[in-house]
This record gives sequence, structure tokens and C-alpha cells, in this order.
Amino acid sequence: KTFKIIWSYSVLVTFNGDDFDLPYLYERSQDPEIDPINHTIIPKEEIPLLVKRESFIKRGIQSDPVQLKHGAHIDLFRTFQNRSIQIYAFSHKYSEFRLNAIAEALLNDSKIEFDGNISDLPIQKLAQYCLKDTELTFRLTSFNDNLLLKLLFVIARISRLSVEDLSRVGVNQWIRGMLFYEHRKINALIPHSEDLRFKGQASTEAIIKEKKYRGGLVVEPTPGIHFNVSVVDFASLYPSIIKVHNLSYETVNCPHDTCSQDPEQKIPDTTYWTCKEKKGITSLLIGSLRDLRVNYYKQLSKDKTISPEERQLYTVVSQAIKVILNASYGVMGAEIFPLYCLPVADATAAIGRNIITKTIDKCKESGIAVVYGDTDSLFLRNPSEGNVDEISKWAKTNQGVDLELDKEYRYVVFNNLKKNYLGVLKDGTVDVKGLTGKKSHTPPFIRKTFYSMLDILGKVNTEKDFGTAREKIKELIKDSAKKLQSNEYPLEDLSFNVMINKSPEKYGKRTSENLKISSIDGHGSTTSTMKGIPQHIKAAMQFSDNGKQIKAGDIISYVKTKTAEGVKPVELANHKDVDTEKYLEAMESTFDQMLTALDVNFKSIIGKPRQSNLDELFWSN
Repeated sequence: KTFKIIWSYSVLVTFNGDDFDLPYLYERSQDPEIDPINHTIIPKEEIPLLVKRESFIKRGIQSDPVQLKHGAHIDLFRTFQNRSIQIYAFSHKYSEFRLNAIAEALLNDSKIEFDGNISDLPIQKLAQYCLKDTELTFRLTSFNDNLLLKLLFVIARISRLSVEDLSRVGVNQWIRGMLFYEHRKINALIPHSEDLRFKGQASTEAIIKEKKYRGGLVVEPTPGIHFNVSVVDFASLYPSIIKVHNLSYETVNCPHDTCSQDPEQKIPDTTYWTCKEKKGITSLLIGSLRDLRVNYYKQLSKDKTISPEERQLYTVVSQAIKVILNASYGVMGAEIFPLYCLPVADATAAIGRNIITKTIDKCKESGIAVVYGDTDSLFLRNPSEGNVDEISKWAKTNQGVDLELDKEYRYVVFNNLKKNYLGVLKDGTVDVKGLTGKKSHTPPFIRKTFYSMLDILGKVNTEKDFGTAREKIKELIKDSAKKLQSNEYPLEDLSFNVMINKSPEKYGKRTSENLKISSIDGHGSTTSTMKGIPQHIKAAMQFSDNGKQIKAGDIISYVKTKTAEGVKPVELANHKDVDTEKYLEAMESTFDQMLTALDVNFKSIIGKPRQSNLDELFWSN
């Protein structure tokens, strides 16, 4: 009956169907006991699934896709792991890839909770549990007027991939499909990666370790609290640069002497030049998509003269194009990309840095203070509406890019780290970037305290309000630290929750170091330690020792302990194992990111003296 239902639909949506549900159904169909009367298996021609026999055995997020003979199978577990879907389509609203985490973030709903093992559930409870999972999976595609499905189908049309393939592969494959199609359409040869190597290596030196070239410009923040901050954003900065400056694998460092000798064609702060004889295929394609989005679909999505349904459709199309555009620059500098050409990515970033630098200079010239900048946006302190209009017009005229007002903060708090700040919008919404407290792996008790701190800061309207806010934050953190030291938090609230990307045995092995000789019988025993292994893997290995199978994709919940390994899975730990000092250190590293800007010290809050330097230790009386 299940297979008959699947046959009747063109699209099948699952969550982890590739790895478990569909291979399981297939295996069951080939068990003679499925038919207790005749003891016969279900004939393969009646099965709508195309399953490789080894899929069920391989078990893991890299197992083979399960296809439908008559339609498309979309496995949302794989789709939601796509970074472009996570970041650009859903604005990083979810950070874990479990069904429950995604449903809570996007649907404000969750799975049925239960204690114990799922195999111990009564059949009726198990049915309810599975039905709820099915409902959540369906709603993830149907919510907001089938947003996700529409998004996938639009991207499939742009990338020239099937929706089945598209939902499982990375954005580099989307752009590959799009570019390869355009090559074939104009009867152009698709170059081998070896053919592109003659373009050379990067002209700039990477600042970030393991990067091949220097990326976007991040302006040092001005630490402290800044009121009335406006954020201006360069709309589709890198796609605009690719279009305006004709950047493509065949146009950067082209063979024409007229181009290489022309100062107008030089890329600032690099040894590159671009072609003026012909348009590059990447520049044409990315530029066309950029113009379609900005000048057509984005405008229609805000057009009040058309129906809400039409506006929603144009919003989806605009969002789909944005997803591809935002990734178009990065893939050019990724070796995995078939048309990988490092000079294109390097040149794009160099022009971007030049635009940002010149815009900052223009702001200073106009008397506008720039308190921070990150790649394609600038934070301006207390600008007038006229200031923003002036800078926007200048950017369009002189740099060929669109500069738009993106956000208006009541105030922003910066520490001395880049990409770490907290801002409160004029409606009281708190915007957090890069701070540890909001990250999913942070222990729940720290995260809850962090969000309580945000609630306090969200109510601050003036500089005078900060005095009251500081005192409330001090009491909040002090109370949380006391509860920690008194073992009032359940172990679940102390847990670090991390997903493992590969099986524990692939991370390394235990190293035996110490041999101890018993004084009673003279026999020796070894103490095992684990070197160079992440803490969540150490915890996973302890699960394996207790007979529990751990595979890639599982979430490991562990607590920091005073034991030799330093960690224990929550299920195997108790309060006497907990290393309270480690948790106080975790609290300090989390809250000091903001407390320093508020002129508050974590150690003084919890009653510990400030750590002295060496001179004070040696020379104090």
C-alpha cells in the first residue's frame, strides 16, 4: 500500500530518506516475511524506488541518493545542509541540521519528546511520533505558500539541473550547470581546468591562513557604544563588479596588448588587467541575472498594484537569483569548481576593497564617521538622510555600484574584534553577529543567560539607560554563575551539542601512555589518553565503548568533566564529574565579548579578583 501511494505522486519529500526511510522500505519489501501467508517478496517492478543494495549498509550522510522511477525525490536533510540555502535563502535562522532544530527555527514547532529509546515506544505512540515527523517534513516545504519548493524549482530552471540533483549538490554545481549550458548554447568550448592554469596564481597575499588570496575588506571596529548608526549596503557588490569590470576566466589577463597596456583596464593593487575587446561569458551571465533581479523581479516583489500572490512569486524568484549571485564570486576561487580561475576571484575582491576604501574616504570628506565596515557594508554614525543620499549617488556615478540604506540601529556595541557586534534596531529587535552566546553548540544555560542579557539591552533607549542595564546584567550573570557552582542546573543545560561530520573511528585512535604496575599482583595496566581528537569525538568514542553506534550526522551532547578525557556524554555523566571552572571560563569567554564594551569585568561580577601580571605577583607585598 505504501508503494502504491508513492506511485501516485510525482514528488516525494523526506527528511533523511536517502539514508534511512527509503532503503529501509526497500529492504523490508525484499524480506519474504513481509507476506506472512505466501512468504513472497514484492516484485521489483512494483517498487517505485531505485535503491542501490549497499545504500542501507553504508549508513551515513554520504550514502547514495534514492531515486523515484516516475518522479523526483527531495531529501530535505541534504537540502537544508546546503550553505547557500541555510545562509541566503533562510538568513541563517537554523544552525543545526536536525529536523527538530530546523522545525523550531522555521515553523516554531517541534517533534514529540519522549524519554528512553525509540524502539521501546508502544506501537500507537510510535505511530504518533512518526506522523508528527511527517507533518513537520511536509510543512517545511509547504509553509509560506510552498516557499522552499518554489525556490528549488526556480533555481533548477536557472541552473539547468533536475530538482532531484539540485537539492543534493552544492552551489558550485548549480553555477557549473548554468555556465556549461551557456557554453553549449553559443557553441563554445568548455575549457579543462588545466587550460586555465596559465592564467597564473593570486596577485595578492592572503591575510587569513589557508586562503589563496586576500578577501574582502573588514574595517577595524571602533570599540564601545555608538548611538544612531545607519548601515549602508552595496547591493550585489561582487556580481556588480563582475558585470561592470567584465570579469571572466577568458577576459582577466587576456592576450591583447591593447588591453594589457591600457591603464583603464588595470585592476587596482594587482598585476591583472581585463579585456575591452569582448564581453566574458561569466560577466554576461552574472550581469544579466543581477540586472534581472535588481531592475525587474525585486521591483515587482514590492509592487502594491499587483496581487499578493504575484508579489510572493516574484519575491521567490528574486530570492532564488540572489542565492546564485551571492555564490558566483566565491566559486571562481574554489578549486573544486570546474572553471576555477584564481585571478578572477582575486580581481573581484581587489576591486571590492578599492570601492570600500574610496567610499570610506568620501564619507570622511563629507564629515561622516565610519565606525565599522564588513566586505559590502559600512556602519555610519549619526548620518543625516542627505548624507546617505549623497554617498549613494556618488557610489553609483563614480564606482558603478548601488549603495542602499540597509538598517538603522538605535545603538551598536562593538568590542575590539571584527565580525563581532550587537546592535539594537529602532523597533527594539536585537541583532547579534559572531557572538558565541547565540551559537547552537553553546551550553543552554549560557545561551539562556545570553538571551536574557539581550532582552535587557533591547530596552535601552538612551546612554543614561545603560547604568540601570549594567546593574541588571551583573545580577543576571552573578545569579547564573551561583546556580552553576551550586549544581542547580540539570546536566542537559550544561551540554555542548555538536554534530559529527564523520564516524568517530576516522578521527584517530587512543594513545596509551602510562603503564602502572599493581603492588598487589605485579601485573601492569595502561591508562588511555586521546591526543589531537576534538572533544565531541572523545565523547562519541565513550558511547562506542558502551555499545552505542555513532555515525556521521549524529548530534553529540557532552559535558566538560574533571575526568582524564575531560568530557563525558550527558547520558554517562553525573554532577560530581562536572568541571565547574571550565564552565566559568566558558561563561567568561562568552560574556566578556560584550562586557568589555560595557566597561564591566566578568571576574569582578562573580567575585574573583582580576588576574595579576607577573610584575604584580613578584613585587607586591
